[in-house]
Amino acid sequence: MTRHATATRLVVGPLVVGLVLGTLSLFPAVLAHAGDAHAGESSRAAVERRVREVTAAQNRATTRGANRDDVERLYAMYSADFVYEHPMMDDSYTRQQLLENHLAGVDEGRYERLTPEAYGYRIVGMMHGDDAVAVLRSNAQMEGQPPRMAVFEFRDGKVSRIREYWNY
Repeated sequence: MTRHATATRLVVGPLVVGLVLGTLSLFPAVLAHAGDAHAGESSRAAVERRVREVTAAQNRATTRGANRDDVERLYAMYSADFVYEHPMMDDSYTRQQLLENHLAGVDEGRYERLTPEAYGYRIVGMMHGDDAVAVLRSNAQMEGQPPRMAVFEFRDGKVSRIREYWNY
């Protein structure tokens, strides 16, 4: 696919990423409440720490060597009523639906071809709000593409919703 064809396919992605990056540089961040801050740790620092922990757990649970314990540790970070939404792809899943699918994927070896170096997300940037943070993430397979954006919402120290904002 040519660079022009890729750009044509990306209708909303660059706009959203541009808005987030522009907002990051223009407005001060609003501190978010994560509910589990370490002593002396600001709410913003607690949210950033939690997003990094969840991303690391997602990487462990979705790449080569993932096992059922990795999946259980990841889902322990999600609230009981957690929802994953991907409106660009018309997807919405409950915690239970995702957990069952994820465990089946591990049992079937679905993640064994995905190396952490190539497929593991790395955090590119964050923008904070009240009980939420917009996260820009990328991986080696996305070279030349804009980072993917997701909004993580928190309640009582756990992720209650992840909403993806990318379509490529």
